[in-house]
Amino acid sequence: MLDVIASFVVLFGLAWLVRALVGARELTWPRVLLATAAGWGVGDFIALAMVSDFEHLAEVDYAQIQTVAFPFRLIAAMGAIVVLELLRSSQRRRTRRRRPIRAARNLGRVVVRAARVLIITLRHGLAPLLGLRRRDDITTRSPEELARRVRLALEDAGGMFVKLGQLLATRPDLLPPAALAELGRLHAGAAPLARDTVEELMAEEVGGPLDHVFERIDWDPIGSASIAQAHAARLADGREVVIKIQRPGLAGQVDVDLTIVMWLARMAARRTTWGKAYEVDVLAGEFADSLRGELDFRIEARNAIESGGSPRNPGVAVPAIIDDLTTSRLLVMERLRGVPLSNLPQPLPADVARRLADELCVSQVTAMLQGDRFHGDPHPGNVMVMDTGGVGLIDFGITGRLDAFERASVFQILVALRLEHPTLLYEAMVSMGAVGPAHDPGEIERAFAQFMTAYLGSGLPPPEALTDLMRLTTELHLHLPASTTTMFRALATLAGTLEQLSPGYPIIDVVAELGGSEFRERVAPDSMRDFVEQEFAKLAPLLSRAPRHFDRLATLAEHGRLTTRVRLFTDPDEVRILERLVNRFVLTLLSIGVGAVSVMMLGTEGGPVLEAADAPLLEILGWVGLTLAVILLLRVLLSVLRTE
Repeated sequence: MLDVIASFVVLFGLAWLVRALVGARELTWPRVLLATAAGWGVGDFIALAMVSDFEHLAEVDYAQIQTVAFPFRLIAAMGAIVVLELLRSSQRRRTRRRRPIRAARNLGRVVVRAARVLIITLRHGLAPLLGLRRRDDITTRSPEELARRVRLALEDAGGMFVKLGQLLATRPDLLPPAALAELGRLHAGAAPLARDTVEELMAEEVGGPLDHVFERIDWDPIGSASIAQAHAARLADGREVVIKIQRPGLAGQVDVDLTIVMWLARMAARRTTWGKAYEVDVLAGEFADSLRGELDFRIEARNAIESGGSPRNPGVAVPAIIDDLTTSRLLVMERLRGVPLSNLPQPLPADVARRLADELCVSQVTAMLQGDRFHGDPHPGNVMVMDTGGVGLIDFGITGRLDAFERASVFQILVALRLEHPTLLYEAMVSMGAVGPAHDPGEIERAFAQFMTAYLGSGLPPPEALTDLMRLTTELHLHLPASTTTMFRALATLAGTLEQLSPGYPIIDVVAELGGSEFRERVAPDSMRDFVEQEFAKLAPLLSRAPRHFDRLATLAEHGRLTTRVRLFTDPDEVRILERLVNRFVLTLLSIGVGAVSVMMLGTEGGPVLEAADAPLLEILGWVGLTLAVILLLRVLLSVLRTE
């Protein structure tokens, strides 16, 4: 019994020593003990191989090999730790293994769903579009035919793939008009949920019996989509509302579909020229983030409250949110009485249509220019023609808001378009952070100049200029801020909606008019004098001090006292990275040097003999040095594996 306890004590002591030498304090003790036990066995095996020929093991005194086995135990244990780290990298370290059955079930769902999506892709002839065939040719069919096949494939796949198509239908900067029109035909309809299921879901979210909250609920849904189902209802206080309830198990379905979408996008980006050009993997990531945001109805409620609470939107109705009943999966809001613009039975009279178009355009453009919350997807289905004669907006899942810096950059873009100044437009993109070090400034300016020559002329730019500009930035791989991209997409969508509501509506003129004094001062030729005076007032203090600064610099240069100072590695993160690299380099050189000297000692004959060990001193020092060299090398290797 004492021998067993002593063995465990020695094992723990060796494990502690190995853990300290290899610098693996963050490793769990079970893993360290496992590696130490394995190293113990390997070290004893090597020691026995050195002192015996394995034919006379019974004659070997195990106590006599302890000294020989110790360094091999140490090195073998450290090597075992490195092997464990190699098998379980930092990415695997984060993998959830607490629920293997659920993980296996989810993996099975992804595989089955992916197989179905691939079959649908092949059936509709879209394999070259994803690079599933060697020939990367998607030009053999007309854009209309290709868009039709994509729409049919997305409808067959269902689920979140329909949402993907609907999102692409709002991206005129990515797709041609024919594709946008085809994808715009996608229906979000889904089979209605059973009444018992809806009642159970609502009661769970409300936290009690429904009749305590609602006087009446129309169980025939007024809308049933892939994400939620909507019902008309009346609260106990008599207010007419709409209840939007999320479908059960939706989060799991979204995770599965988004996993497949990201996989297909990475495949297209890796194997097709169009996928690389448009960076579809990045676009798929943006879609995934947007969709996950739509799953939390509290975000939509907050967006609606901010949009309806703006004093600059008095002419546009926004449904009031019943905040105390709204949860992440239940949204209760005021019911707007009206007809969606897309469902109008006949066109409105010209004067009424122009008035409603003015109210809608003024509210959204003013919100964009003044930094308020604006609707990110004002398509005809989200625009209501109210029974009271006004206009309303619904579905605030996608919205945007520009900060002061982005608004200034947008003003600069509009000024550049008005003045037909490609360099000014390029500078606006630089100020936004859209231009990276890999871009060619000359190429970008030439593209902007060609764009202005083709689309701009006397007067304000046409409405389609904004869409074409967004498409050009995509082709040039310019990465605009997300909110700015949302604004331009919303403007392009708004232009189409206004055209349907009031044909020939001059949206660009309204933008120029609502830009206020700042916009007019920048674009109106007769106010350039005021603009120059304002800019000179800002620069005058600097210019007045400039002669003194130049004189001081000239004096220092004349006396040879003009010096410069460059401060490298001022960022603490950069210093830490450099220190880590230098430490690894020095330890590697030290381990190689010690190892080389130790090998030379082992190969040297003669020299003094250590009587206590009855062995040459150089041989003993050589083995000690070789052990230290291996320990240093394993320590460096483990530190490299941790940062992968």
